Amino acid sequence: MMAHAILSTENLRHNVQVLRKKIGRAKLIAMVKANAYGHGLRSVALRLSSLVDLFGVARLHEAWDLRQAGIQTPILLAEGCIGKEELTFAIQERFHVVVHSFSQIQDIEDTMGLSASSPMYPLHIWIKINTGMNRLGFRPHELPEASRRLSQCKGIATPLRILSHFACADDPSHPLNAQQMLAFQHSKDLLSQELETYESSFCNSAALFAFPQWHETYVRPGLSLYGISPFSEHIAEDLDLKPVMTLRSSLIAIQSLSCGESIGYGARSRCTKDMRLGVVAIGYGDGFPISASDGTPVLIHGIRCPVIGRISMDMMTVDLSAVPQANIGDLVTLWGEDPLGHRLPVEHIATYAHTIPYDLITGVLHRVKFFWTPYSNTDGSS
Repeated sequence: MMAHAILSTENLRHNVQVLRKKIGRAKLIAMVKANAYGHGLRSVALRLSSLVDLFGVARLHEAWDLRQAGIQTPILLAEGCIGKEELTFAIQERFHVVVHSFSQIQDIEDTMGLSASSPMYPLHIWIKINTGMNRLGFRPHELPEASRRLSQCKGIATPLRILSHFACADDPSHPLNAQQMLAFQHSKDLLSQELETYESSFCNSAALFAFPQWHETYVRPGLSLYGISPFSEHIAEDLDLKPVMTLRSSLIAIQSLSCGESIGYGARSRCTKDMRLGVVAIGYGDGFPISASDGTPVLIHGIRCPVIGRISMDMMTVDLSAVPQANIGDLVTLWGEDPLGHRLPVEHIATYAHTIPYDLITGVLHRVKFFWTPYSNTDGSS
């Protein structure tokens, strides 16, 4: 079989249970933006809809795709709405909406009205606070005005919610983390002067593990849901997480080369000895990174074999010295778990490719065929 991805329902649900134990009484927002981090937006959501409290997406069309798939779990629009048309649609579909600018508040005031009768569906608002990420959000000192204006609008659901985002949680010792914590606490203190009750969210995957004191009302895991560590010094197994995606292909040719012969485009690599070279049916046209350096491991017969030569659009080449029994048609695991149970963490592949796991899993392209494994407990979710 050519390039394909095996996705484990069992592991996906396992990861949610691990996170549930970690967060205690906090509620869980499963981030499924960017096609569920490359795992399939609808497929992931259908498997998790009974296990999570909300789904988080970035764009309105992602939320609509979930509704079209029959998902009734609340959905959070993490980038908010762009313009009044999107806002009106979000209200109709009962999406939760992040608000990060006064122009968005103006759109809400114009749409909801200060004295108009309440709309059929209340609008759930999450106020984004910029505590140091410096992408989106109100500065802490702007929060009282933002909350006051929103509270005066008709049809706004209570309680209001606030959220912020760590910039360096994957490096727990980074000084910006402490600065953001102080800013978030200051924001909460200011908001407490305006509102009797509110809910809050601060933690992504890394912060969920690193800063349990900041779990707040909701956590927003993304990468960890899919069985990948958010920390460069750890792999998923260290956190009791299991990889959901396994990327595989097969050997389509074997070449016998002599010492000194070059390999692939640009003749980047040369044989340092006589060797058998395997050609694998996967390349950057499938999403395997062209930046993968010589030595990047793949699994064949449970044994790590190094990439040698530049990654091509449709193929890559590997040194078969460690697997003399390899033949055309043999399965090759690029990351994940092979049929023998041997694991090749995507975190390791990211290191060899000089990138991050997010880039790899969201970069798998449509030419790769996806297959989900069923859940062992028959409950209709497989």
